[in-house]
Amino acid sequence: MLEHAVYAIGAACRSEQDCAQQLLTRLQCAINQRNWALFGECFTENVLLVNLLGQRLSGRAELRVYLQQLLELHQDRVWAYQLLHLQQLDFDTFLINAQQLWQHKEGQHKVGLCSTPLYVVKRQGNEWQICAGNML
Repeated sequence: MLEHAVYAIGAACRSEQDCAQQLLTRLQCAINQRNWALFGECFTENVLLVNLLGQRLSGRAELRVYLQQLLELHQDRVWAYQLLHLQQLDFDTFLINAQQLWQHKEGQHKVGLCSTPLYVVKRQGNEWQICAGNML
């Protein structure tokens, strides 16, 4: 079984759509604020993601180092997430498909780089957890 990234959805989550958007918003805030503690809270030690180049990123520490290095090269950029699609696979398992855009911090215009991450998410009580996925 895959390890999971814990995300507390909070009281404001009224639907699965809201929960998915809250997860993307939390991830976006963590990345854009370069808040690595908050970013790390989104993933367990054993998380597994695949980036745009096909590299497998295993574990919270490896994922954080990869993203820190990427953002160090592009300090004037922020990411914006938009929920594209939410598909329920079974009672507690969902696919979240999003659009991830790079933008300049000043003016927020696009820089021409985007991806469409796909996350497998498990719901356990009041928490949604990223089980697997891909990213920029």
